[in-house]
Amino acid sequence: MKASDVWIIELKVPPQRGLMLQAWLLGEDGLGLIRCLDDDKSKQQFWTTVSQKDAAHAWLKSLPESFPVLDEWLWVTENRD
Repeated sequence: MKASDVWIIELKVPPQRGLMLQAWLLGEDGLGLIRCLDDDKSKQQFWTTVSQKDAAHAWLKSLPESFPVLDEWLWVTENRD
């Protein structure tokens, strides 16, 4: 595993709060991005790097609202160096 590998944190985010979560993340330049996985099931993914995984969790805990972590994993591509 490399520090630059992608770490995905799947979150429970009510559809009406998704844009707010993205707006908060804009203030954290380079920490990651939010990808909408399934708006109907309130699932979104927070993509970051392995080296920033702890910072991403700390940031999530610092938010004025709670977004429960549903799952998380290392994203592995088939063609790895």
